[in-house]
Amino acid sequence: MSGPIFHFAAPADWQGARARGEYAPPALTVEGFIHAATADQVAGVVARHLRGGGPRVRLTLDVEALRPLLVFEWSEASRDLYPHVFGPIPLAAVLAADPFDPDA
Repeated sequence: MSGPIFHFAAPADWQGARARGEYAPPALTVEGFIHAATADQVAGVVARHLRGGGPRVRLTLDVEALRPLLVFEWSEASRDLYPHVFGPIPLAAVLAADPFDPDA
C-alpha cells in the first residue's frame, strides 16, 4: 500500500500525544490496535462511526514510518481490508494533524 492512511483522533487524545511524543489512545489498550482508514475508506468510516460524535483531529499517517506496526485486516462488516496500527504511533509518523468536523 502506498500513500498515507488516516485516523480520527479525539482532540484531548491528540493534545496528550503531543505532550508525550506518541499517540496511544484508550482504544489501543482496549482493542489492542488503533483503527485507521485508507483514503477510499474515509467517507464510509465517517458515515458509520463519526457522525454526531463531535470534532476530531484528522491524522494523516505515513505508512512507511508505521511498519512493522501496521497490519491490514479483513472486516466482515465492511467487506474490506482496513489498516490497524498495533502500537503507539510515533509523532514522526504523523504527516499532518488537521481539525475535522464529521458533521460538516
